[in-house]
Parts: sequence; C-alpha cells; structure tokens
Amino acid sequence: MTRDDRRRWDQKYTAAVLPESLVADEWLVEAVAECVAGRALVLACGLGENAVWLATRGWQVDAVDVSVTGLKLASQLAARHDVTIRLLAADLDLFLPLPATYDLVVVFRFLERERLPSLVSRALTPGGLLVYETFGPGQCQRADNHLGNPDFALGPGELPVLYDELEVVRTEDTVLSNRTVGRLIARRG
Repeated sequence: MTRDDRRRWDQKYTAAVLPESLVADEWLVEAVAECVAGRALVLACGLGENAVWLATRGWQVDAVDVSVTGLKLASQLAARHDVTIRLLAADLDLFLPLPATYDLVVVFRFLERERLPSLVSRALTPGGLLVYETFGPGQCQRADNHLGNPDFALGPGELPVLYDELEVVRTEDTVLSNRTVGRLIARRG
C-alpha cells in the first residue's frame, strides 16, 4: 500500500459518521455464534464495527488498519460501547502478526491475494477460525457498483483456493441487497 492509499482512506474516513447502533456483519455474527471468545485479529478494520462488536461479546481484539483517521473513529466507537480494543495502524503489505496468536481472524471488504493468505495462516492458532467476506463475482456488473478496479473483486469460488492451507468450513458466493460477495469460513488444522 502506498502513501497515496493511506491518504485516500484517511480522506474517506474524515467524512465518515459513526453508526448510532452497533451492527456487525451478518456473516461474522453467524460464524462466531457457537465460538468461545478468545483472541481476535480484525484486518482492514475500517471504522471498527466488527472489532467493537466482538469486544462486546468478550473477545480480546486487535484491530489493524492503514488509516489513522479510521482508527480514531474505531476508538470512539469502542469508548461509546464501553469496550477496549487494541488498535494498530499498519500497512497490511508490511504487517506481520506473531505466529499462532489468534483464535479468530476477521477480514471484510478487503482483498489482497499475494500476502494475506500466509499472514492469516501464520496468525491463527491450531483450530483457529478465519471469517472472510469481500466483493465477489458479479460485483462489477451491478448498477450500484462502486469498485473502480475489477481486480478488487473475487472470481467464482476464489477464496477457498486462496486459503487452501486451511480447512473449509463453509463457503459461498452470494448476492446481497447492496453488494455481491464471496464468503469463507475456514479453520487452521
């Protein structure tokens, strides 16, 4: 990621408004419904809704994003919900978590094919869970598409291939009301 990318995300988040109520992504809520809270790593956390939601359910959360502006808003959201999350300003092209540290790794609306799969595998404890959702097949054909670059959308069934070191628990490509996504829940053996 370049400095221009960081500036672009900081600018985007400067105009952002924190949500009145805390709502996590449905794929995450469903995936962790039966999990015992442990350590979680939320990559490309944005405004921190998923990270804060996890913390309200007892998870010890580290949330990473390139945007300092986004992380400040995530900090405000955490304070509003009376939880603590560890916020890390880092470029995911360079970030390297400690090995086998996290019981859960969460990625939403971020796609990096070269480095992220090995980073996730490294971060997960044995038996740890990856919950991933990003723009999928058909997103660029939608009338409401906002992606400027089709490389930021998955091909059909691509996530399980990218994360082939992990055991697939569930995967799907689906059309939601506001986006088309690829989803993966996978476990480190």
